[in-house]
Amino acid sequence: MLNKEKDTSESVMATDKEKDASESARCGRRLPLWLGLLLLLVAAGLLAPLIYFAVRANSEACLDGLRAQTECQGLSRHLQRQLHQAQEVLHEKEAEAATCEQTVVTLRDSLKKEQARVEELQGELATLNQQLQDAWERLRRQSETSRNNASSCSGFLFVVLAVLVLNALLT
Repeated sequence: MLNKEKDTSESVMATDKEKDASESARCGRRLPLWLGLLLLLVAAGLLAPLIYFAVRANSEACLDGLRAQTECQGLSRHLQRQLHQAQEVLHEKEAEAATCEQTVVTLRDSLKKEQARVEELQGELATLNQQLQDAWERLRRQSETSRNNASSCSGFLFVVLAVLVLNALLT
């Protein structure tokens, strides 16, 4: 009987050991209930704001804001293109203005040279007029002294020739 009790107690111990081993194996694989509930609460806590923000992101006001932002970006790009074109035109006009300024400087220099040449020619003309008056005066005196003299005719021809040359120089 002792043997039987010993066998029974050994068999109960073996069964208890197997239960402990299977429970410890199950506990290693399965999370405790409190940890599972905690994870469920955290997931629900994160899911609620996510749903809230998803609904707000798709709200009419938010969509209107996105449309307005897209429209503003398009308008900004259009205005930037126009600004770029205006800047290009400005650079072209500045280059044209620089060319015009250079042309004005060149023309002023040419005008100064021409004015100097005109003054020089006026001086020569004044000298020639004086010489012509002197020659005319001499001729008049000579013609008064000898009206029928042949030399007076040649003097008169000289004066006429001088007037013609002077006229040719002026034109």
